[in-house]
Amino acid sequence: MSSDPSEAQKAIYRQAFVRNCFILLIRGYAGLKPHALRAAEEPHITGEIIRSIREVLEAENAEPWMQGFEIYDDPPQNVPGRFGKYRPRIDIEFVHVSRGRRPRFHIEAKRLYRSRSIREYFGDDGLGMFVAGIYAAGEFSAGMVGYVQTENSPAWLGRLARGFARRSSQLRLCETFRSAQDYQDIGAVRISGHDRTTLGRIDIYHLLLEFL
Repeated sequence: MSSDPSEAQKAIYRQAFVRNCFILLIRGYAGLKPHALRAAEEPHITGEIIRSIREVLEAENAEPWMQGFEIYDDPPQNVPGRFGKYRPRIDIEFVHVSRGRRPRFHIEAKRLYRSRSIREYFGDDGLGMFVAGIYAAGEFSAGMVGYVQTENSPAWLGRLARGFARRSSQLRLCETFRSAQDYQDIGAVRISGHDRTTLGRIDIYHLLLEFL
């Protein structure tokens, strides 16, 4: 961590912001009936999660820290050379409304339900979008969520771990896929570190949600 006190404070704030995004994600998931979505497509599931999270944020008994949180479904991202309908779209975007530059947390979601799902999770339209700096170019952390629709989370976590081992160079891995210890009270969150060369390192938080 930087010795600059302001940079250290920003890092602490960012960690708290990301953690709160995952708390909201888990609470949104808790408001669903997962078995009813066991064959649903990714946009359907994502839309339901976002709807449920908005209900949490707008509830009369919403906790004070939730004030200022906004969540967006499939918003287009402004990237060089891509305009209008050709802009890439992130699946989930959390924003905290505040003065100045607003903190954002981007999440890409993928279904885990067939043999090539792992390739899609890591591919150019999945985790690769973060590694290439297309998504979350101005941030140093982002998220991947896997919607488990066959077998169970431990089976898919094993496949992800093996996938990281085989794709270490492709994914510019600088920190191995491991358990995020400070998230154990929230869920089985994993973290991986990736070197984006000119953009610097990005930490990706991974969470699997079961729809069985």
